[in-house]
Amino acid sequence: MDPLAFPALAGTLLTEAVRFLFDRASAVLDRRAGRVAVEEPEQVPGQMQPLLVRAPALTDERIARITEAHGALRVYLSRPEFLQGDDTELRELLGRLRRDLEEVYGRRLPFGDEKEADRPGVEVSQRADSVQSKQVGMRVGGDITERGRVRVDQEAGTIEERGEQVGIEVEGTIG
Repeated sequence: MDPLAFPALAGTLLTEAVRFLFDRASAVLDRRAGRVAVEEPEQVPGQMQPLLVRAPALTDERIARITEAHGALRVYLSRPEFLQGDDTELRELLGRLRRDLEEVYGRRLPFGDEKEADRPGVEVSQRADSVQSKQVGMRVGGDITERGRVRVDQEAGTIEERGEQVGIEVEGTIG
């Protein structure tokens, strides 16, 4: 994952971002374990609307990634001197966790100077155990937006002999 997918933050902002993601991961793991009802809204300070977990997004694979990231962030929170804004591995970890949490909540989680509107365009995330025919992340037949931005994130366990995974097919202008 591109570490620039997570903004470079420092000091208090970085600590707050790590704490926010750690707390969201904790809430998701609590819901998956049944300690909190999956459908119970999560009230989060600074968020206009409560966060709601989309149960179908709680796949075993995603929960394993969230659990791993949760453990790593626990170390960072217990040893704040390890938190460095230019730490590429940390930014990759935060970016991956944010992507998983955005899938679970079905909405963006902006940080720092980001706003939800700062990330225009289209995002597609697909996961498949096996691709036997064709899996297409996006097919565009015309313009998307004036400032067009597209992000396709695909993962497949196995692509069969006749299978094909296509991130994007474009016939026309995106931006």
